[in-house]
Amino acid sequence: MNTKSGAGLTEMIEDKIATLSDAERVVANFLLSDRQNIPFETAVSVAQKVGVSPVTVGRFCRRVGFRNFRELKAALRYDIGSEPWPSSTPRGAAGGSEALLKRDRDMVIAAISEVYQLAGTAEWNAIVSILDSSEEVLVAGFQTERGIAEHFAHTLQYVRPGVRMADLAAGSFADILTESGRGKCVVIVEIRRYSRQAKLLAERAAAAGFTIVIVTDKFCHWAKEYTPHVLALPDESALFFATLVPMVAALTLLVQEVVLRRGDAAKPRLDLVSELYQEFTGHVGQKRSRNNREEPDTSS
Repeated sequence: MNTKSGAGLTEMIEDKIATLSDAERVVANFLLSDRQNIPFETAVSVAQKVGVSPVTVGRFCRRVGFRNFRELKAALRYDIGSEPWPSSTPRGAAGGSEALLKRDRDMVIAAISEVYQLAGTAEWNAIVSILDSSEEVLVAGFQTERGIAEHFAHTLQYVRPGVRMADLAAGSFADILTESGRGKCVVIVEIRRYSRQAKLLAERAAAAGFTIVIVTDKFCHWAKEYTPHVLALPDESALFFATLVPMVAALTLLVQEVVLRRGDAAKPRLDLVSELYQEFTGHVGQKRSRNNREEPDTSS
C-alpha cells in the first residue's frame, strides 16, 4: 500500500509525469483531468477511453507506487475528498458556455436517475424505517448543506413528531449528546470538504448509542466507520461547485417514503400543522381562520 495515499496524491502523479512512458503519461493526464469520474472507472474502462491496454494502466499504477488500479482509486478518492473545491479553478469547455452547461445538465440528470434507482433498495428501505420508527430524529447539517438539512427536518416535521435540528450555535452538541441515544437517530448531511464537527458528531453520537444516518457524497471515506446507513450520492458537476441537486432529491424522496409508510396515520398531523399555520400566519389570498376553511381575501 502506498504510504503517500490521500492528500497530495495528485501532486505526486504530476511530479512523476516526466519519468513515464508516452502511454503511461496518457493515463496520468486522464486521471488528473477527470478526477470526479474516477470512482466509477475500472482499469479496463480507463484503458478503453484513452486507447491503451489494461496492462499499461496496471504498469502506470505500479510506477506511481500502487499495486493495482483499485488501490490507486481508493487513494485518489480520499484525495478528492480533501480538496476545498471540486475543481481548483472554474473550468471551460470546448464549444464555450453552452457546451459546458449541456455537459453539466447531462451529468445532473444521470445523478438524479441514480438517486431514483437507490429508492427501494434494501439500504434505502432500512433508512426509511429508521426515519419512521425512531423515537426522535435529530438532524445536523454543516456548511452550505445546513440549509438543505433544515429543509429536510422542517418537511419531516409535517409528517411525524420528534424531529428537530441540532443546535450548531453552541458548538458542543450538548442538546444531543447529553441524552440517551437509545431509540433515537441522528441524520448528518455533509459533503466534501467535510467539517470536522460532522465527523466528531458521528463518532460521539455512535458511542452514545444513537442510530446514525449519513447523507453525503461518494468520496466520504469516514462515514462507514460509524454506521452502515450511508447514502453516498453523486455530486459530480461540469461547473465549479459540486451539484447539490441529487442530495435535495434524495432527502425529498425519503420524506415521501415516510409519508407512504405512515399512510392514513399521517393525515391528522398534516391537517393539524396546516390548520395551525393558517391560524397563526396564513397564505396569500386567504384570511387567517381558526377552522382552516379557505376564505378568499376580498378587501382589495
